[in-house]
Amino acid sequence: FAGAVMTLQITDVLITYGAQSTVGGLMAVAMGRELGPILVGVVLAGRVGAAITAEIGTMKVTEQIDALRVMAVDPVGYLVVPRVVACMIMVPILAFYGVVIGIAGGYFVATVIKGLAPSTYLDSIQMFSTISDFTLGLIKSSVFGAVIALVGAYKGMETKMGAEAVGFS
Repeated sequence: FAGAVMTLQITDVLITYGAQSTVGGLMAVAMGRELGPILVGVVLAGRVGAAITAEIGTMKVTEQIDALRVMAVDPVGYLVVPRVVACMIMVPILAFYGVVIGIAGGYFVATVIKGLAPSTYLDSIQMFSTISDFTLGLIKSSVFGAVIALVGAYKGMETKMGAEAVGFS
């Protein structure tokens, strides 16, 4: 959706200045480096971050974390590390899908709605984007995944006692 809207907005301006041959490349670079990772990160921060916080917060309120400590199990190693690793793996995968869908949405708008030749869009992607554009986006997504999981786990571990406190976390 973001790719389609962005293409819809910028195509007329680029056509006005005779730069319609850069639409696909601009979309690929923007989606690969910035928009894909950031939009996926924001969505997952709300969904996954809240889930991690609520799950660990509930475990804290019901004294399950204390029970782990009594059994000599490190709660951070047992509860936090797997979530951080999972987010560091899955967020880049989801960001990749977001980038591909964004570029495809831009392709649809550029070719069907704005009348740009499909070869112009695809050729400009090859001309202006590099593998490093997408690699940087995936690395950024991995960092976002770690931050989402760490903040969610921290807020869950800091939950005060009581069911109401889980909601505030």
